Amino acid sequence: MKRATVVTELPASTSRDMDKFVVRLPDGLRAEVEAEAKRDERSMNSVVIIALREYLHGQRRKHALLDALTAAAGDR
Repeated sequence: MKRATVVTELPASTSRDMDKFVVRLPDGLRAEVEAEAKRDERSMNSVVIIALREYLHGQRRKHALLDALTAAAGDR
């Protein structure tokens, strides 16, 4: 089943100028990323970008919730 489309592809001229970061992947992770990319009909790069964005969003949300809980506990 194809997931919702998230636009992460950029024109080639723009992507050439973007920051690059080399990552060492644990055994088997490249194959997982490749399979996910094929399943979702997108590039491996897009899968990695989406995963990073989702992780960072989750971290921000977690910290905001913890801050709110800490503030609420301090009001008691």
